[in-house]
Amino acid sequence: MHLRLNEWLDFLSIDASTRAVLGEVAPLLERNLDAMLEAVYAVIQANPATRKMFANADSMARAKAAQRHHWQRFVFSGDFDDAYLAAARRIGEAHYRLGVDLRFYMGTYTLMLDQLSKVILENIADDPARQHRYLSAINRVTSLDMGISTTVYYDSQVDALRQMANELNFALARAGEFRDNETGHHLVRMSQMCHALAIEIDMGAQWAQMIQIASPLHDVGKIGIPDSILLKPGRLSPEEQDVMRTHPDIGATIIPDYPSEVIRMARRISLTHHERWDGGGYPAGLRGEEIPLEGRIATICDVYDALVSVRPYKEAWTQAQAVEYLQANSGEAFDPALVEAFMRILPEVDAIQARHADG
Repeated sequence: MHLRLNEWLDFLSIDASTRAVLGEVAPLLERNLDAMLEAVYAVIQANPATRKMFANADSMARAKAAQRHHWQRFVFSGDFDDAYLAAARRIGEAHYRLGVDLRFYMGTYTLMLDQLSKVILENIADDPARQHRYLSAINRVTSLDMGISTTVYYDSQVDALRQMANELNFALARAGEFRDNETGHHLVRMSQMCHALAIEIDMGAQWAQMIQIASPLHDVGKIGIPDSILLKPGRLSPEEQDVMRTHPDIGATIIPDYPSEVIRMARRISLTHHERWDGGGYPAGLRGEEIPLEGRIATICDVYDALVSVRPYKEAWTQAQAVEYLQANSGEAFDPALVEAFMRILPEVDAIQARHADG
């Protein structure tokens, strides 16, 4: 979650002068805080929909006490530090887990702001300039608190959807691997190696995360290959090899041409992870940097993990044997710059394989 608190503080002009104003008005607000919360929760109780947010009187009392602490400790003081961020995260995540409707969540801030304004206007009726200063400061800190907490709520929702999408993505990917007798943790290892290699070549955290999500779908097209070919224990005939080589195109048919970049990346990886740097691969015979970077990365990580893993048709190679193979085919099958980068992350690759070993 990227809350960018400093940007909020700068945009809303919450600085030392704002905190000084809050220091003046805070005693007044704290004296009236219980009454303000009672008024807000009276509205909540009067509404059948919002009343359902609380199981009983005890849960409402706990919520009220937590709100009192939050306003007094952070908002009225303008003290938006690391402790505040931790508290805001807890509040936003808790409301999301409890299923509180975002409309009611934001509406409660509106009710509270009405109460704060009422207290200031009624108690400082003879000084419009001071009223304005107090109202301005309170509006700004309340807006920040609402914005940060709502961002956490929204991010929690997005994270849940992303996690579900990733699980569905892996489920589809495992279907292809299962039919190819490649059970176990190959997909997890291969995708984490892709992430590590992307970070090593400075592609950035977001791009690295996308390839980690997209790369497990590289062989999903094997779903469409007949068992007589896919599961054949011996060498394939030329005709059977031709059928096997259709699985990248099948994968690209299964993965939709969708606007989401991570889906587009998965489709490109499916299409290009059997292309070769020297142009001798399939299905399109792409050469060098004509092959998308994500396809070149996935090729190296997929081949390496397959080499050092046990398969029904072979024993696991040693790391030295697999490294020798990559280096011997650098500039032919594999992008030479990526092979060099992969050599640099071998300790991390070893750690990935140790964490996700088969069996």
